[in-house]
Amino acid sequence: MDTAQQQRASLVIASNRGPVERRTGDDGRVVVHRGAGGLIAVLGPALASHGGVWVAAALTDEDRAAARDLRARGRLDEVGLPEGPIGVRLLDLDPALFAAYYQTVSTELLWFLQHHLPHDGGKSAFDAELRSHWDGYRRVNDDFAAACAESALPGGTVLLQDYHLTLAPRRLRELRPDLRSAHCTMTPWADPERFAVLPLDVQRELVTGLLGADLVCFLVPRWAEAFLSCCEQLGLRTDRTRRAVRGPDGRWSRVRCFPVGVDADALHTRAAAPDVAEHERRLRDVTGDARLVVRVDRMEPSKNIVRGLEAYARFLEQHPGRHGSVVHFVLAYASRGELAAYRELAAQVEMLAAGINERFGRDGWQPVVLETRNDFGRGLAAMALADVLVVNPVRDGMNLVAKEAAVLSRRDLALVLSRHAGAADDLADGCVLIDPFDVQELADAIAAGLDLSRAERAERLERLRKGAVALPPERWLTDVLAELAQAAEEEREGAERAVEAAE
Repeated sequence: MDTAQQQRASLVIASNRGPVERRTGDDGRVVVHRGAGGLIAVLGPALASHGGVWVAAALTDEDRAAARDLRARGRLDEVGLPEGPIGVRLLDLDPALFAAYYQTVSTELLWFLQHHLPHDGGKSAFDAELRSHWDGYRRVNDDFAAACAESALPGGTVLLQDYHLTLAPRRLRELRPDLRSAHCTMTPWADPERFAVLPLDVQRELVTGLLGADLVCFLVPRWAEAFLSCCEQLGLRTDRTRRAVRGPDGRWSRVRCFPVGVDADALHTRAAAPDVAEHERRLRDVTGDARLVVRVDRMEPSKNIVRGLEAYARFLEQHPGRHGSVVHFVLAYASRGELAAYRELAAQVEMLAAGINERFGRDGWQPVVLETRNDFGRGLAAMALADVLVVNPVRDGMNLVAKEAAVLSRRDLALVLSRHAGAADDLADGCVLIDPFDVQELADAIAAGLDLSRAERAERLERLRKGAVALPPERWLTDVLAELAQAAEEEREGAERAVEAAE
């Protein structure tokens, strides 16, 4: 088998961020870290269980150096995950194009749009400059499509991920019509009224780009319904009974929902590692015997961290008897620091946390402990020790933290969850649902969670755990592949009937 053949697989997954990233440690050595975000938690175990190639952008200087070296040697990056090894193909993208594709379009435009965030936090005027960035987004999507086309064996399957790669399915179909493909959006999809703020030609390009895939996937029904409504708004033919949309080329693409949970066994195995035990010890040293209100999030606007801190401050105002006996551990790791909106958010969060500590703290008690360094083990430790977990995003495709914490909890945690998180569809009967914009409601929910009896907490947690593990990542992948296979079979049968009718 030649080198090119060795780099090809029957299953290819593509996403902007890969399963690991390289960074130089304090000692000058390059260290490989687990990639951040819920996408990795879903796709890493799924691909490792099946086997295949992961195509991703090289995001750090160290990754880019590795990408060039691997490309020169004609090799994939061999990555060992807890669930098994996978091959990773890193793309060393042009920095200017990558900035346009990732920073301006993916983050400042599409992320803000899909999460219904205020447009003054992102790009709203589609001027000439943004048009040029849109061209960069298109070209990087073409690069991803080309890499997937090169990485897939004949008749193989490609799964493209998220808002970064909405145009890649159409280009991939042009390059490799023999492949079956699915695009999986792990974020929400904007309602038609929000989607309509984009220029009409951009709306069409986004939607028809996705319709290049055989299967367009979302995490929960409300996001799929929003997508179908956007297609109808653009005049595309939709079949609500079949849950399908006809693209400009006359092909029908299926629109389906595939919720996802966590792999309890893999999670418990990772949580049993020495680093997690050390983080638990350090957390106990800092918080003592206090009850723990925990949040584990990326530092970004949709996670609603500011309102979470404001609600905790209000809780302290209204429950002075709790002073000294409750600590809010906020793990909000840095994200997208190259963007002004994210830097401003981080500064605001740090200022709010310091203000709460100054206002309410006293000797021997720090009301808020803020940690901004990304460490997966630290997050697992915090989840295990939480009495109350706050998950209050403005909007979230799913939110796996809520499910991971339910599995790991050793204190029968009470979950406070935004009704606008996709996870609310699976966890509603075991949590306290809140409006993420209502600070008082969140303050009341924190108090209610702390006041729940141990028996009621245990009963609720049992329901949460059932919802959290019902659809593990391996099952998610199996269901997506099964739906693709069914679509292919029905297409073949349709073609055969057409031939028979013509004869």
